[in-house]
Amino acid sequence: MSRDAKKKLSFKLPDVKPGNWRGEILGGCTVNFGQIVQPGPPRQSVEFTYVIMPAAFTMSEVRFTWPGVTMIMTPTPMKTEFPDAGHLFKAEHLPSLHLSLEVTRGQFSDMLRMLEAKRLKDIHFTVEDGANGSWPVFSWGMSAALA
Repeated sequence: MSRDAKKKLSFKLPDVKPGNWRGEILGGCTVNFGQIVQPGPPRQSVEFTYVIMPAAFTMSEVRFTWPGVTMIMTPTPMKTEFPDAGHLFKAEHLPSLHLSLEVTRGQFSDMLRMLEAKRLKDIHFTVEDGANGSWPVFSWGMSAALA
């Protein structure tokens, strides 16, 4: 057996870097609604609403597509500050990314109608420098096909 045949092939995932990214929404979305009581004083019932979408992400200058998930959440009344548009997270033991976005109630309602009609197609976003497997999202947008 040749020396080259004995070498173990290795694959290294590309680094997640700040910059422009794009993604494709792959379908099979789930929308979740609920409520939870937060301890007080005073006790407060807080609603939560979010959607989870399977996706594939690609950085502009890298020829690698990351499998991933996009989670879009509406704010609760208890959260009043939003310094970032969301975050991009890298899974510790899997080759996947998680994009988490914060949206307004109105924006979520508009998106829900597009999701229901299966019209949301792709997403683009810009991430900034991050640390410990998390990058803040500076901006993002989605496109929808209209009939």
